[in-house]
Amino acid sequence: MFGIGCTMSLEDFQRKETQSSKSLCVGVFLQTMINPLAGFVLAILLDMEKHEALAMLTIASGPTAAYAGVLTFWGRGNIALSVCIATLSTALSIGMMPMWFYFYSSTWSQEFFIAAYPVDIALYMLLIIGPAALGMSFRRCLPRVAKQLARICSPVFLVSVVACSVLFLVFHRDNFKVEWQMYMSCFLLSFIGFFLGFLMAISLRMPYDVCIAISLAVGSSNGPLAITVALHSFDEAPEQFVMDVLSLPTIYALFAPIEGILWSLVYKTIDEMFMKGHPAVCGTEEEA
Repeated sequence: MFGIGCTMSLEDFQRKETQSSKSLCVGVFLQTMINPLAGFVLAILLDMEKHEALAMLTIASGPTAAYAGVLTFWGRGNIALSVCIATLSTALSIGMMPMWFYFYSSTWSQEFFIAAYPVDIALYMLLIIGPAALGMSFRRCLPRVAKQLARICSPVFLVSVVACSVLFLVFHRDNFKVEWQMYMSCFLLSFIGFFLGFLMAISLRMPYDVCIAISLAVGSSNGPLAITVALHSFDEAPEQFVMDVLSLPTIYALFAPIEGILWSLVYKTIDEMFMKGHPAVCGTEEEA
């Protein structure tokens, strides 16, 4: 997020597309209202076991991950809007995660209840706002250096995603010995978010960079936060049950960024081939 901050300025947050209540509300609505429903439907359609379904609901009810800003940068979307969606959805998750989990989990069990602790939410908000604000300040003072740092941080993120995935696969193989439904659910949850985000944004005739930001934000749920919430919420359950619950968010946290990278590259390719500098080919967005 520091590298992303090096590409932004306060003027980016003052743009009409970023300030518009429509673009922000669409992104937050999809993330906090539609994603939990998508997770619930996937759990039913894939005939998940209790621990798998509860894990899916924990992920799906979570907020946008911080790395959505990096994906938006690669896809040439509206980075400031992506940061706003991630920040607001994270703040709302303190109530949204327990509410949607309680609402949907009764299909499998009424034994468990999750809680998003304020300290955890504050920490994840700090991880979004802090580095981004620091990068923006750095750009203001040393714009040329900030530009170079942004170019360095971007591939570093890619290398870290690949390296973490490989190392975790090597040292924690047991976490990945699960049914195919688990992998399919991780892929489909992100896919639905990416697809619906872009579809709704383009249907509302928003600019292309806004469509990208909303799509990549909605498809990038916060896997690490889901793991943190699960650890706190299921700590009194049998150890094997806790391990089973943690398998799905672990798989999601590792592979969702990779799927997001592919989507961002597709958006970037479309931009280079057809858009030529982000004209509002999706339409124009009026101030809501």
